[in-house]
Amino acid sequence: MIPVTALFSSILFFLYYYLAKNVIQIRRKHKIAIGFAKNKELEQAIAAHSNFSQYVPLGLIMMACMELNKIHFSLIFIAGICFTYGRIVHAKSFLKKTMDLKQRVQGMKFTFWTMIAMAILNIVSFLIRI
Repeated sequence: MIPVTALFSSILFFLYYYLAKNVIQIRRKHKIAIGFAKNKELEQAIAAHSNFSQYVPLGLIMMACMELNKIHFSLIFIAGICFTYGRIVHAKSFLKKTMDLKQRVQGMKFTFWTMIAMAILNIVSFLIRI
């Protein structure tokens, strides 16, 4: 069982839903069916949704691997909090009229450092067992 991953994947789903709904609403508002037609607002919304879609699956896979490797619950939970925080901060940076670059970088730092930590913990867990 992977209850921590189940919890964080469910929480992250709601952010994914919000980002997707935001793209749909902006498309309807500007009557743009495909692409972004040089519309900055839509381009930013698509970028936020796309970035989320690229990083979250791998982060959740690594989190699930941590649980399957029986890494301590507290480490997995902390990783989930940091990863989710990074994804929220990154998404928020795109949802402003003018993208907040400082916030975007902070979100990616949390995302990357958490993913690096999860990868290292999974590798160490493997090496201990061989």
